[in-house]
Amino acid sequence: MFNHTNSIIEKEKPSVSIIIVTYNNIAVIESCLLALREQSYKNFDTIIVDNDSVDTTISMVANFPEVKLIQAKKNLGFAGGNILGLSHAHGELVVLLNPDTEPCAMWLEALVKGMNVDNKIGLCASKLIVYGTDMIDSAGDGCMITGRGFKRGEGENTNLYSELDYVFGACGGAVMLRRELIDDIGFLDDDFFLIHEDTDLNFRAQLAGWKCLFVPSAVVYHKVRSSIGIMSDLAVYYSVRNARFVWVKNMPIGLMFKYLPHQIIQEIGAIIFFVIKHRKINAYLRATWDSIIMFPLIFKKRRFVMQKKRISNCQLETILTQLFQPKLFKQKVKKLLE
Repeated sequence: MFNHTNSIIEKEKPSVSIIIVTYNNIAVIESCLLALREQSYKNFDTIIVDNDSVDTTISMVANFPEVKLIQAKKNLGFAGGNILGLSHAHGELVVLLNPDTEPCAMWLEALVKGMNVDNKIGLCASKLIVYGTDMIDSAGDGCMITGRGFKRGEGENTNLYSELDYVFGACGGAVMLRRELIDDIGFLDDDFFLIHEDTDLNFRAQLAGWKCLFVPSAVVYHKVRSSIGIMSDLAVYYSVRNARFVWVKNMPIGLMFKYLPHQIIQEIGAIIFFVIKHRKINAYLRATWDSIIMFPLIFKKRRFVMQKKRISNCQLETILTQLFQPKLFKQKVKKLLE
């Protein structure tokens, strides 16, 4: 268990830049910004990148003069919007926050304290709770040997996962990043647009030897998938396509061959889930075709990732989750049957 009783070192309060990407989020953005006003940690600025919303999001944000608003001329997606926001961020620490979230008052302070535990911590993960429930949305993120990310603790009771712990990665909906990490491995990949862009970033961080700390006291209430829908064509397309991007871009070649049978099983499961169960054949086929077309580009990016690799394949295997790990397998079967 992670012993943190005397591990948090008091330092000067670093500056934090919070980036929020919005797209037609009028129903949720006000409560998110009001929650930021209540933060106990005050040394932060907020940057909103609006992805060309057609609702009244922009006029709502105007009611918060402390917020810097950047209006994109088109929908840049989660990745592109955050990249634009980063170009205006000057904080020593950078936070990505979804507009459909409501952070608790101690959230930002808890994340900053988490960063002070160890200078090799590049990311701090929040504890996301499904809004209006006692269920966890994410207690940090994991990654399977197939390269597919998953939410640790998803659907479990909020009383669980109450200790600081090192995890594979953080959900992009409420994550703190060290500026040195971004300078080292880069930021979000614009080609992902949305979904699994955080898995890609987490994977690159782990390969480069950075750590991710889950901070249970950094609580955020999340109105899950309020923007794109749980099983919309958009969500299915990017989920299927980008999961393959993560695998091709980040998995070392030796582990690719070793776990190829598991990857095939994963693909069969995706067909059963998306095509047969949810009848999203068009979105699945379009994602498959586009992943093939974009393979040369993603493989080119792989070269840069592998140049930054500082851990062995054996080390990587210790932090990846087996496909048939009992708790995870049970979670996937439950989703299939719902």
